[in-house]
Amino acid sequence: MKRVMAAVDRILAVVLGVALMCAGAFALAWYFDVPWAVQRFATFDRDIFVSIPNRNWWEVALAATAAITAVVALVLSIGNLSPRRTGTVQIASDESLAVRVDLGALARGVAADLATFPGVVSAEGRAIDDRGVPTLAVTVHTSPDVDIDAFTRVAESRAEFVADTLENAPVALRVQVHVDAGAR
Repeated sequence: MKRVMAAVDRILAVVLGVALMCAGAFALAWYFDVPWAVQRFATFDRDIFVSIPNRNWWEVALAATAAITAVVALVLSIGNLSPRRTGTVQIASDESLAVRVDLGALARGVAADLATFPGVVSAEGRAIDDRGVPTLAVTVHTSPDVDIDAFTRVAESRAEFVADTLENAPVALRVQVHVDAGAR
């Protein structure tokens, strides 16, 4: 997820959460006859609220609200569901030449290398953009009897190799290990 989209999601969640908690607290206070809540609720003119759907502006306001909400929902959906793929990273350059590495191929290569470890059932690798940082995401499925300490050492050595190969380019390596319970 991109940083801007994550920030928008978090702000929206906080604002909606606080609004719902305040509404719930007010409803509970009114239900339990807290004096300030009862007095505040008594000041609402119920006839005004009942007559709102019959006013001239109601349908326009309802349509505008529906349209704005649909656009916001579409923008949030596109932002959250957009692919997080990343391409290449430049590791060296001079005036006439630039050396770039395809991170997707590198991730698949790391996954293929980790798949040869004893006890590994399968491994998949892909390059993603994780909050602005190009990341090699490798998912490894293992049998329950895998030596996790030895596997961790091998994965760490591959991470060091990637860091050395990319000459300290800002690329992260993330290895997720899933132990397959059904392989017992």
